[in-house]
Amino acid sequence: MTKREARAQARTLRAALDMQAVGRGMAEVLFPLPCWAAAGTVLAFAAMPDEPDTAAILRQALADGKHLLLPRVLSKTAMDWVEIPDLALLRPGAFGILEPPADLPTADPAVFARPLALIPCLAAGRDGVRLGRGGGYYDRFLSAFRGVTVGICYTACTQWRLPHGRYDR
Repeated sequence: MTKREARAQARTLRAALDMQAVGRGMAEVLFPLPCWAAAGTVLAFAAMPDEPDTAAILRQALADGKHLLLPRVLSKTAMDWVEIPDLALLRPGAFGILEPPADLPTADPAVFARPLALIPCLAAGRDGVRLGRGGGYYDRFLSAFRGVTVGICYTACTQWRLPHGRYDR
């Protein structure tokens, strides 16, 4: 199977799902995990309509007093991270994704204590391979990230093996 075929298969599976319910279910699984309890900082994302809804996770991170960092797209190949103190500040950015506004400063995830990164996945392999949308934003980020990572992927989109290249993380 090619990456293109794997992405198409994952999109087809996801189209039939209630992404709000999926997101709530993922939050229920995430919150009791030791990595959530230990995290002083959560790097997450505001979900697109075809992704598991992350709103409950974002709200809980702030309610728990964790630093919440969200990505902001800078170009076709780059994103930065921004600490967001209030979800009401989010605005539609690149690709229509809610992201921090341009007037908030960039944050370096490396300087935050006990970071936990929640990474979006179209599909995931049981061997840890992540299949994203193809832009490489998260692959570039993950190549240098030294915290704990958790892929946010619906169980039906998990496969034994996925196609991947040398830069995929």
